[in-house]
Amino acid sequence: MVSAEAQKPVCPLCKQSDKVKKLQTVYNEGMSRFAPPPMPGKTVSILGIMVFNMVLVGIFIFLILVLIGSESYVSDHPYITLALVVVAIAAIVLVLVLSYIAFTRVVRGDQEASQRYSAWDHAMETWNRLRYCTRDNVVFDPQTGKVVPEEALSDMLSTEAHRQGQVAQDSASLAHK
Repeated sequence: MVSAEAQKPVCPLCKQSDKVKKLQTVYNEGMSRFAPPPMPGKTVSILGIMVFNMVLVGIFIFLILVLIGSESYVSDHPYITLALVVVAIAAIVLVLVLSYIAFTRVVRGDQEASQRYSAWDHAMETWNRLRYCTRDNVVFDPQTGKVVPEEALSDMLSTEAHRQGQVAQDSASLAHK
């Protein structure tokens, strides 16, 4: 059987494996520059639309309860009461339209986030594969046996670079069809 020490990747500079650690271990020990790629999330905020909708509906509920609720006001001013009801119905339709717009924005944001998940998966695979040698203070790829410079590390773990490359590849494949 092969021992666990023989399976451990060897640093390409010092040719030893005793000080080699996974990037996750180094990150957990406090080296924040080796943080994993951030998971893509939703960037759509509908809080403003929903607060506006609640305030608008609240105003008309208040006006209807106070103005139409008092029977003396209804019999004295029928046109104002009718106008209030029509405007309240228009406000309810506006709230429904704004809610639909907010919902479609959320769905579109979810679709964009799900497109970024494949790039994030690729970046996480790379991050899990890389190792760090504490003796030489270098990050290396055990598959290729090469040292990864700091600039290249951030590019390898970037989800945007992979996503743009994937979009370019998809558009190139569509151009050939």
